[in-house]
Amino acid sequence: MEDNGGQERNIDWLGWEAAGHPLPGTAAHASMMPYARTSAEEARQKGVAGKDYREAAVLIGLEANGTIALIERTPDKGPHGGQMAMPGGAREQGETLEGCAIREWREELGLPDSCAPLRPPVALTEIHVAPSNFIVRPFLAPVSLPVSLAPDPVEVAVVRHIQMADLLGDRYRMEQPVRVHMPETGAFQWTVPGFSLPGVPFVWGATALMLSEVAAWYDEWSVAR
Repeated sequence: MEDNGGQERNIDWLGWEAAGHPLPGTAAHASMMPYARTSAEEARQKGVAGKDYREAAVLIGLEANGTIALIERTPDKGPHGGQMAMPGGAREQGETLEGCAIREWREELGLPDSCAPLRPPVALTEIHVAPSNFIVRPFLAPVSLPVSLAPDPVEVAVVRHIQMADLLGDRYRMEQPVRVHMPETGAFQWTVPGFSLPGVPFVWGATALMLSEVAAWYDEWSVAR
């Protein structure tokens, strides 16, 4: 993956749609995959939905200026407290995963019901989040966010905006020690790969996996302006 030097790009949404929305898939996860992480496929094969794992969805909203809004979770929000994440959460009964992603996106960023993705969201590769026993389905769509946001204060400490250009290349990809909370073993320190982006706490785990796939997709389906 080449670094574009910060040059802005236009995304070929129509070309991607005409091609059938091909995805980089798990190959794009490899550089951000901590040792011994369980894949979503393995978790589904070994478990039962609603019993051994829960399902969740997130929306990765890409704005025209090449930014994505991430949330920094409040410190007391379970095993993922204080971590960087995509707006999202658990699927409610009778809800589709896409519907879940859009609902949670609105709730966590404090958006009105009138705020919607500019194109139908496309499902990306799902990810298993072992500390909270979720299988998460990310969705990608272009969005236009209001200048001022009113994020949910219970779930969200801060909304931070990152640039797609910063995800390309190796400049901000590195390993750092983090604190991991596992149900069976409790908390421990682990050195993991992730993104050390300007002005943003270290991004690792499921969020880094999702961003790695989006970066590979962006590198293929965008052209310099």
